[in-house]
Amino acid sequence: MRRSGTSGGTVASPTPIVPMLADSTSVMLHRAGSRNLFRNAAVIQPEVPPPTIRMFLMESGMGTILATRAGLQESIAMDWGGEREYLCVDDFIADVVGARALASALELGVIDHLLQKPVGSLEELGALARLDQRGLGLLTGMLRANRVIEMRGDAVSLSARFRRALRYRDLLEAKLDFAALVAPDFLGLFTTLLANPAGFFEHAKLFELFSYDRCFDPTPENYASTARWMRFTTALTRYESGACLGNHDFSRYGRMLDVGGNSGEFALRVCRKHPAMRATVYDLPLVCDLGERHVRAEAESDRIDFIRTHNTGAAMPRGYDLVTFKSMLHDWPDEPMQQFLRRAHDALLPGGTLLLFERSHVHIGDKQLPYALMPIVLFFRSYRAGSDYFGPLRQAGFRDIELTTLDLDMPFILLTARK
Repeated sequence: MRRSGTSGGTVASPTPIVPMLADSTSVMLHRAGSRNLFRNAAVIQPEVPPPTIRMFLMESGMGTILATRAGLQESIAMDWGGEREYLCVDDFIADVVGARALASALELGVIDHLLQKPVGSLEELGALARLDQRGLGLLTGMLRANRVIEMRGDAVSLSARFRRALRYRDLLEAKLDFAALVAPDFLGLFTTLLANPAGFFEHAKLFELFSYDRCFDPTPENYASTARWMRFTTALTRYESGACLGNHDFSRYGRMLDVGGNSGEFALRVCRKHPAMRATVYDLPLVCDLGERHVRAEAESDRIDFIRTHNTGAAMPRGYDLVTFKSMLHDWPDEPMQQFLRRAHDALLPGGTLLLFERSHVHIGDKQLPYALMPIVLFFRSYRAGSDYFGPLRQAGFRDIELTTLDLDMPFILLTARK
């Protein structure tokens, strides 16, 4: 039960869906063992007209838009400080040249040498990194231009900004690695992605990384393949979850089912903040095996269970007052997505809450998209607007829909509804 090629759950389709092209932009693609990364371009319109919107500013400096109509509440939280701190890593992965130089500096041990202490000269650094003068000169010049290092005379040190980013080193390195993996797809197949999505789906290396058909048979090769993409999605979830936890009150719940919960990282973050919470991660067999290892050493592990599923069409376990989808539903076309919502409704106790935390449409403002976002951008057809879920939620039997849009590395939707 897998979600995006980006940051969350997992659910594999039991049967392949044949690619269908209505035109060059309306595509639905899925295949057994892979997640759906392109969804039908037709959108589900809300059952009610767009609500009237009024805007106000709070004294805290957080701008919020609120709208209410026919049981729907919508808000846009525009700035809430610390929950976005981790995004500083993207400053050093803004372009491919700077990112590649930083990756090489990490591989050569230059960053670790400078992290221990500044060095007195380039010659000293070159000896530590085993680089000749010209190689070191090129690398340090690129690092300085990317604001990774500072040079005062012959002394070389890490910049204060980069030291701050190293607090999120796991995320920094995961983003560097993932961007490097998808760079050939972006550079060589971007025109195909725009004009022929089905052709991109067939030729891109990206889908070899997210091979969900390898999440069933417990071979060493399949575990290694699954662990590779789970490293990236876990790192994203570790830091993205703070925005969700900061904008929704989980203290009202006791039992949580995280559908497509991946390594259990989202459940771990919720349980860590709320000691009374017990969580169940519902995912594919090898994902759950690796997830159990991931949380095993944590104090919260005795409150996190894993349930393995081989068939995404099967009924979900029941008796929960909260069902969550973290970066999972965008993997699926409209009809399978609707089925997940129906099964989530069945899994909830009366009065229980469904929570959806997903990326929304890619938004390009005045600045170019950073290289760090390329792995996410390649899935741009998968992301829905928050309003696309309103109709399916009502059809599944949900009410009291509330939608909040959060601005992280791109817009996220935090949507809740009650049974």
